[in-house]
Amino acid sequence: MDNSGIMECIDLMCDTLPKLRNALNQRQEDFAKVIGVSRQSVINMEHKEKKLTRSILIAMVSFFSLRNETAKILYERGLYNNAFVKNIGFSESVLFKIHEWS
Repeated sequence: MDNSGIMECIDLMCDTLPKLRNALNQRQEDFAKVIGVSRQSVINMEHKEKKLTRSILIAMVSFFSLRNETAKILYERGLYNNAFVKNIGFSESVLFKIHEWS
């Protein structure tokens, strides 16, 4: 797999993480529990001071893609055109089916 897609996905997720959490009214602690990391790790992600593993990245994309509010934000940011995201099963067409968007 092309690593540029992964790096692009990491950048987008880290840049958007505070907005995504806020859309779901989640504190850093709450989100940390969901994806299985510490609150400090979430802080570090938001400040781009921590490298994300593929498993954490997949957990983040999956968590936010399955929630309508955050999936819309990620759709607007173009996440679902990313090769890595498509490879893990979240293409635009899948999102439209999951959320019954027209």
